[in-house]
Amino acid sequence: MFHYPFRAMGCQMKVLIDTTTDATSAATMVAESFIQWEHTLSRFEPQSELNLLSRKPDVWQAVSPVLWDVLLAAAWAYQHTNGLIDPTIRPALEAHGYNKTHSALTAENTPTSNHQSGWERVQIDSTQARVLIPRGVTLDLAGVAKSWAAQMAIQQLWEYPAVAIDAAGDICFRGIPAEYGAWPIGIEPLSGYAETPMLALRDCAIATSGIDKRSWKQQDGTRAHHIIDPRTESPSESDVVRASVIAPSLLEADVAARTLVILGYADGTRWLAGLPNHACLMHRTDGTTTTDPRWDDYLWKEA
Repeated sequence: MFHYPFRAMGCQMKVLIDTTTDATSAATMVAESFIQWEHTLSRFEPQSELNLLSRKPDVWQAVSPVLWDVLLAAAWAYQHTNGLIDPTIRPALEAHGYNKTHSALTAENTPTSNHQSGWERVQIDSTQARVLIPRGVTLDLAGVAKSWAAQMAIQQLWEYPAVAIDAAGDICFRGIPAEYGAWPIGIEPLSGYAETPMLALRDCAIATSGIDKRSWKQQDGTRAHHIIDPRTESPSESDVVRASVIAPSLLEADVAARTLVILGYADGTRWLAGLPNHACLMHRTDGTTTTDPRWDDYLWKEA
């Protein structure tokens, strides 16, 4: 198995290719693509195409194919979750302290929010691949952008029969590694919770989202995290600490995992029941770990 680690989009990434030959050239191509996509999609780069959009409010603007594809993915996520995954929550996210890359976060200089939320206010013209961003609206494509990029990277490695892209623990897989018959995947343990069994994944994706990482102390001493509930414009306060979801694509898995953290166990379970091709595991605030019946289908079984 060939491993190629690199950093992009503020995260540790890894390319995995089931081959006995040197695949550095192909993996380097993937890493360079991630860097280019980051220059287009990052909210932390002042001159990114994403940030330039908001500097010309109330004007139709043509966008690059990359940004267009990710905007469509964001629109799908918004509709799929009934507005719970909303790319216009950026001002609320920054108002709670996530105003710089996570590694550079401090409790200082937290801005106030002038939030005008609602993806429905953004206009998209599919006939000309252009978008109109209303005044006061700014976008954070974050998880959608990372998931989209990982899926695009998988396609770049078409000449290899079995590959995986690990985007900070959110992983998409294509093909089956010859040595194992599946990709053996473990979920990072969460302090205070029982360890979860090994998974065997094939041609699918897994994403984990939670409040245990990307959290910080605010100026008033309280802790905040990066999963914003658009209904309150504040960090979510459900009874789900962390959720892992297996789905056909990384975009679907990431969106579902974040939605479960926002909705909580009861409402999240009901929402996920309508997605028969998804399986989930949830760590809850009472110290329990819950899986839906479909999760067992992906458990590693010794031959």
